[in-house]
Amino acid sequence: MHKRSTAVLAFVLMIALIGASLLWGAYKGWSAERRQVETSMGTLEEVLSARREVGANILTVARRHLPASDPLLVSVQAALTDLNQSSALTRRAQANETLQAGMKNLLDELRQLPSLSADERDSMYVNQLLPQALEQSARMTEQAEYNLQAERFNRSFDTSFSGRLARLLGVERAEQFTPPEGSTP
Repeated sequence: MHKRSTAVLAFVLMIALIGASLLWGAYKGWSAERRQVETSMGTLEEVLSARREVGANILTVARRHLPASDPLLVSVQAALTDLNQSSALTRRAQANETLQAGMKNLLDELRQLPSLSADERDSMYVNQLLPQALEQSARMTEQAEYNLQAERFNRSFDTSFSGRLARLLGVERAEQFTPPEGSTP
């Protein structure tokens, strides 16, 4: 009888150790992969910096031709501020979309102004340089490496057994740079 209880105890201890090692391995592995995703955040920050610069340039030109109370000008400034100050990626992504739409509309509005047509330098900015910069920065945002890595991580994390174990121990999905569903700029 004593040998039997020792064998059962050894078996239970073995199962507990296997379970603990599975949990520990899942936690360590997924935590390391999550850190790798977070290190690519620098590429996204560089892209957003370019977006802020394009927005600031458009606002500089717009302020020379529109009153400070112009709704589009105020909207673009608010989106730019939100993009700068928000910490949540979904909120920043929403601000980025709002900024994109606002900058495009602001450029369209500026093109209609007689004062812009009379200013050769600003006309060149609004009709050539700024639209190109806006389009290029939008493409860069769409192709940011961070989102690709976060998406790959989340897909693997959500579909694997070890990912579910790691979630139990506090490892979280990677936040993506996408606006909340159903939001429109």
